Amino acid sequence: MVSLNKKQILEMVSIKEAIHAMKSAFIHLSNGIAHIPPRLNFDFPDKNATSLVMPAYAIGNPYYCVKIVSINYSNPKKGLPLIHSVIQVFNAFQGNQIASFDGESITAIRTAAASGLATNLMAKKDASICTIFGTGVQAAFHMKAIMEIRNIEKFIIFSRNEDTAAKFCDLHKKNIKCEIGSKKTLKKSDIICTTTSSKIPLIKFEDIRPGCHLNVIGSHQPMIREVSSDIIIQSKIIVDQIEACKKEAGDLIIPMKEGIWSFENVHGELGMVVNGTIPSRESENEVTLFKSVGNAIQDLTMVNLIMEKLNHD
Repeated sequence: MVSLNKKQILEMVSIKEAIHAMKSAFIHLSNGIAHIPPRLNFDFPDKNATSLVMPAYAIGNPYYCVKIVSINYSNPKKGLPLIHSVIQVFNAFQGNQIASFDGESITAIRTAAASGLATNLMAKKDASICTIFGTGVQAAFHMKAIMEIRNIEKFIIFSRNEDTAAKFCDLHKKNIKCEIGSKKTLKKSDIICTTTSSKIPLIKFEDIRPGCHLNVIGSHQPMIREVSSDIIIQSKIIVDQIEACKKEAGDLIIPMKEGIWSFENVHGELGMVVNGTIPSRESENEVTLFKSVGNAIQDLTMVNLIMEKLNHD
């Protein structure tokens, strides 16, 4: 059985390859080729933690996989990773397990790659300033993904702790101009990525400029959100998968429960944009928003990419 750790996977797969691979992932998700059961999501209230179990298969695929994720929200304060994860890979023809991959690296790459794909399809072509909320693994990988598909001049970083934001900027300033965010600089952003575990909105519609594109990827529970209801109401919304978002996307569920927005207002799924079924950006001034709760088809697509490389070698 093949076993790959985080370092091996990060050396094996580039963010550029992952962005390209996500095209087929989201097309499969929207056209019914992907068979993705609802993920099992259960909380450990006494541990301030959540666990996710995410299986994935696609018609004709030689493999299926199951990802197990542990999210311990108190870990960052202890200097520990927020997320621990493993992906078990099985031969779809015979049912035997054939590989075990580090799930944290795959999750980081595929989540940022989805935002990269969405940004490429939805953000203005001349977008050059990107704001990122968060300073964790997802923030770092989103920097890589956004730089891959737009000529970014500067990243603006927001964190609850200014020292953390300063350290993050110091770490990345060798590769790109990076500064701590303020309300004034946020208003200049062409792209905004929210990669946090915040339970309350980080930004309101008045904080963003016309024509901005947002990737809202941090929350995946119905009671928490990263952006305000007025942003949802006034944005063109593209989601990873409508059914999953109806169950898990607090950013959308909360304004729906407030009675001021409806899932009928979702413009469509990302796979529909990729295959040309629906348009993405239709004017320079419209605000576009990609809401993702994460989908196991992204993990299976990464598994396919890795297995292809292993078999090629």
